[in-house]
Amino acid sequence: MTKNQIIDRCAELLQDDSGPMRIMLGHWIDIVLNDIASRGLLKTLKREESTSLVAGQRQYNLPEDTDHIYKVFVPAWGDPQGVMTKKDEEEFLALMFSDGFSYSARPHSYNIFSQYTLRLHPIPNSDNAPAAPTDLQKLYIWKYADVSTLADDAPIEEIKIKHIPTLIAGVFAMGAHFDSITSIPNAEMKYQRGVNRIVGDTNLMLDKPTQVPFRELG
Repeated sequence: MTKNQIIDRCAELLQDDSGPMRIMLGHWIDIVLNDIASRGLLKTLKREESTSLVAGQRQYNLPEDTDHIYKVFVPAWGDPQGVMTKKDEEEFLALMFSDGFSYSARPHSYNIFSQYTLRLHPIPNSDNAPAAPTDLQKLYIWKYADVSTLADDAPIEEIKIKHIPTLIAGVFAMGAHFDSITSIPNAEMKYQRGVNRIVGDTNLMLDKPTQVPFRELG
């Protein structure tokens, strides 16, 4: 389904296709879909980008369509050394105090600061940030695109018609009743149950051959 189709179906179930309702739904549906994407359930929103590491540079700017980063790595460093560990603000600050704020070496940890700033620790040195890197020596980021930046006709293939009630429950669970939409009971519970069903749907092998029960003849 596309974003527009999702909003159409939600408005239909809520029996209100007015302009104000559609605007309200559009805002909250973005929030709900971003929450579902952050759980790894909307694979069509996955994005990859790469950039050259710069010796002596800790911070790297992220595009504004970044919603959720789930992997930062440098292929040339191998596994597991090349996969960096995410740290929250306190852990990251503790590392910098422990090692020194100007300590440079092969980075092993990262932090997302102020939403669109990626910080590395240690600061990459010249051995790990060559001036003319190969593709494998670049820093790769796997992330989800922010749903609010997508075009209205952008497909979100994992969302089917049967998932629309889950999205509506998510709208209320995220607080849309503050926007004067009639509340529904147990919205958060219904939303979480619905998300669990989406988890099951994404794990289905839809192209797997149908299994025929074995019957011994004769």
